[in-house]
Amino acid sequence: MFARMKTLSMVLCLVVVCLTLSATAMASDSDKKTIITTNQPLEIPGKVVLPAGKYVMKLVDLPSSRNVVQLFNADETKLYATVMGIPAYSSETPEKPEIRLYETEKDAPYAIREWFYPGSNYGIEFPTSGSAGDHASTYASDSAVKSIVERNLEKHHLTPENGAKIRVAVDDRIITLSGTVPSLKLMRDAEEQARHAGKGVLVENHLSVADARKSDDQLAKEVSHALRMYPRYDIFDWIEGTVHNGVVTLAGAVREPYRKSDYARLVEEVAGVKQIENEVRVLPLSTFDDQIRYAAYRAIYRDPQFRTYLIGPNPPIHIVVENGKVTLKGMVATPMEKQLAEMKVRSGVMAFDVNNDLQVEKLG
Repeated sequence: MFARMKTLSMVLCLVVVCLTLSATAMASDSDKKTIITTNQPLEIPGKVVLPAGKYVMKLVDLPSSRNVVQLFNADETKLYATVMGIPAYSSETPEKPEIRLYETEKDAPYAIREWFYPGSNYGIEFPTSGSAGDHASTYASDSAVKSIVERNLEKHHLTPENGAKIRVAVDDRIITLSGTVPSLKLMRDAEEQARHAGKGVLVENHLSVADARKSDDQLAKEVSHALRMYPRYDIFDWIEGTVHNGVVTLAGAVREPYRKSDYARLVEEVAGVKQIENEVRVLPLSTFDDQIRYAAYRAIYRDPQFRTYLIGPNPPIHIVVENGKVTLKGMVATPMEKQLAEMKVRSGVMAFDVNNDLQVEKLG
């Protein structure tokens, strides 16, 4: 099945397969980071076949083991495999990165057998059983996966010092997260980092948001501030909501679906928010509605009475248009301004109807 084992090092080209290997700067010596470029499909442990291209292989820095290897795409944004190898020894010390491959049957991809880093006789062997066409790689053990998760959490500052009291348990590659974190965003971040521990792992997220000892009124103010800071929040969207026992319910209307998701993500970052009910409506696409929006904008904000409102980052009068109907939302200083805004729209815009929900600011 295996005619022989091939060894390929820096810029070594064969008729069947060509690999270019390079090591990174000395700053990465601890993880032995090696960049692999191949012109042929390459099988990595775990029965994963990578197409021709550039990849990154490196050690996971764990206190319990130096034999856990991860394989990524070129910019390390996608993890292909996390594998527990065994120590390998070479009588010759390689001067360049070296990967040894199994030669496989015709038309089958080459498979990685051993990996050596420059200047060391010791490398990593990836165990197999049977032929390379019937690979059975040894995945990282549960204890190694647990260590990887804990390292990932620490690397992303999900630590007790930062309010994240997370417990990690791993059983048969099922990762269970429990404990508390300050916000819903950190709960989501912790789950994401757990998923990066290896290919094929499952994550059960039992985390909850810690009590921030804030009243609902305090949370409402912080949520309102977070929403106002959204750079795409303009006068044609309207977001409102309520807070009850830490549960935020968002309502209102936006023009694009991504904005609805963005507003929820902003609220997730507020410490103490335990749950979000996103009831924001996405307005239908309509050229006619767009024409009404801009006509209503001109009718209101070109009037001298309202022109000064444009100076601030968040003009207070919002114009929500749906199926030709205009709803005015927001805050004005006086009852006269409320009446004037409605009159401007009714007289200057070809809308089917105008609903005036403007609130008058309470003085004192």
